[in-house]
Amino acid sequence: MKIINKILQPFASFKGRLLGIVSVGIISLALTASLTTAWVTGNQAAAQMVAQGLKIAETLAEQSILSLLYESPVNAEKPLEAILSFPDVVRVGVFHNNMQPLLLKGAEQLERPTIHQTENIKKSTLINETRRAWHFVAPVQAGSSGQLFPEEDFQFQLSTEKTEFLGYAYVVMDKTTLRELQLNVTMNNLIIALSFAIVLTFLVNFGIDRLSRPLYKLISVMEQNEREKTRVYADLTGPKEITNIASVFNRMMSNLDERDRRLREHGEKLESEVEIRTRELIVARDAALTASRHKSAFLANMSHELRTPLQAIIGYTDVVREELEMEGRDENAEELNRVMRNANRLLSLINNILDMAKIESGKMDLDLQSVNLKNVLDDATDTVLPILRQNNNRLETDLHFEQDSLIVDRKKLLQMILNLLSNAGKFTKDGTVKLISQLNSSLLVIKVIDTGIGLTEDQLKIIFEEFRQVDGSSTRDFEGTGLGLAITRRFAEQMGGGVEVESEAGKGSTFSIWIPLPVRTEEQAIPHQLSAESGEEFATT
Repeated sequence: MKIINKILQPFASFKGRLLGIVSVGIISLALTASLTTAWVTGNQAAAQMVAQGLKIAETLAEQSILSLLYESPVNAEKPLEAILSFPDVVRVGVFHNNMQPLLLKGAEQLERPTIHQTENIKKSTLINETRRAWHFVAPVQAGSSGQLFPEEDFQFQLSTEKTEFLGYAYVVMDKTTLRELQLNVTMNNLIIALSFAIVLTFLVNFGIDRLSRPLYKLISVMEQNEREKTRVYADLTGPKEITNIASVFNRMMSNLDERDRRLREHGEKLESEVEIRTRELIVARDAALTASRHKSAFLANMSHELRTPLQAIIGYTDVVREELEMEGRDENAEELNRVMRNANRLLSLINNILDMAKIESGKMDLDLQSVNLKNVLDDATDTVLPILRQNNNRLETDLHFEQDSLIVDRKKLLQMILNLLSNAGKFTKDGTVKLISQLNSSLLVIKVIDTGIGLTEDQLKIIFEEFRQVDGSSTRDFEGTGLGLAITRRFAEQMGGGVEVESEAGKGSTFSIWIPLPVRTEEQAIPHQLSAESGEEFATT
């Protein structure tokens, strides 16, 4: 099948493939018939020539009795010459019964037949056949027919009571005539068969053309429908199968027309609905933006109003605490320390809300200045040490500086580090919090790694959203507003960097802050791909 497909590959069209298949079949049938006929004819001719050779050998045996009785080559010469004049006979001979030749004649010296038991040969026999010739042998016997000499030469007969084996006659017939006959028959049959195949192929081509013309018309209609927007229907002409295909195609075109009509109507309806929805969304968006601005303004004003009395409370509490300590009333002073801690925590929450309001309103500006990074990190670790000790956590640091200072917003950088460290200390108990810092001329990287509770896949999706916490229930174990990480990311993005997190529930978390140097605004920032494992990009400078 693969061979046929390769042969028919040039015939790409349906008509070409069909014509190719039929042509191959016709030619194969013609070749098979011609070769079979030539083979049968050759076998029949060979059988006739073998029968003729047997008869000639028998005739030569009858004419060689006298020459063998008298052992006279002269008497054998005339019969041998007569036999040599027969068509295709190329060598003849007469042999004694001891296999010694009496006389041999012929154009070439051929092999002597190998006969070991001459007495077993009772009649004319084909004893050998080669590629070039047949070898016949006939026994020469005296008294077998009651005749010693032919009747036409002698008028008396010598009767014998038994037959006497005298020798044998030998005849060789050439196959050249047979081969020529076979070749001629084969060539003639091939010529006739191929001529018949060519004529039949033309007739088949004419018939296939008539049958395939409606199919090509249908293909043309399909291509026209593909090129043009208008629907063109096929003519129901041709064989039954083609008309069935055309009918199905016309029904399909009709269904497509109906579908397009419904789609147009539906599209017009959708356009109208989309236009209405768009107007509604614009109104809703404007209302949301207005509400967001009002919310930010309200939060900013409220935070400002809350900070003033809260700072007064902290100030007066601090004064009273110092007086109590001076008077030695440590128990009362400790209670005031508790009041100050909660007041400072409340002040931190209010500051976070105020910062988020400023960020959303676009009023949060960068205060870039030369900063000693080690001092910032020391301030951050000193601030969070009480939180870490409260949960029995150990703090480790790994600091790598190629330079001591950088230009950055110190307050925002410190707040970002504090947010990450405080979260790590808050969500880790009896574990380790590690602070890693890397600084060179082009990049600042701050990593905080903890062995705490970790985050799930769902929690990772919402961890940077505003007012969202890992545990958002009213009975949660961890306090906070859910703004720390959101503010950290917004501060990092404002300085052209970002925040990344890697975590697995129950195995801790790794938060990374990266800021390209010199600090650029959020619009100028170029994304950096940070390696959370080793910070490989850091070493590229």
